[in-house]
Amino acid sequence: MTPKEIAAHYNAKVFDTPEAAKAAGFVLTETAAPRNVWNKASAASALVLKLREQKERGEVEEIGLVIEPFRVTGCYKPHPSEAPAS
Repeated sequence: MTPKEIAAHYNAKVFDTPEAAKAAGFVLTETAAPRNVWNKASAASALVLKLREQKERGEVEEIGLVIEPFRVTGCYKPHPSEAPAS
């Protein structure tokens, strides 16, 4: 599966840039810069699984991935009452 397919499978939003994720109210988490396509999919899977656990526990409202050509970053949208002040 590709990183986009992994995101779709777990109902995670997909962003092209970290700035786009931040503009949508998401908070960035870990970033992985894998050396090849297979490692990129593996990194995306690991990131989204961690985020999915947080969502299942009710810690975050929404999850997402920032998928760039040479790296992938996890992100989440906090609950409205917990949104960081800008």
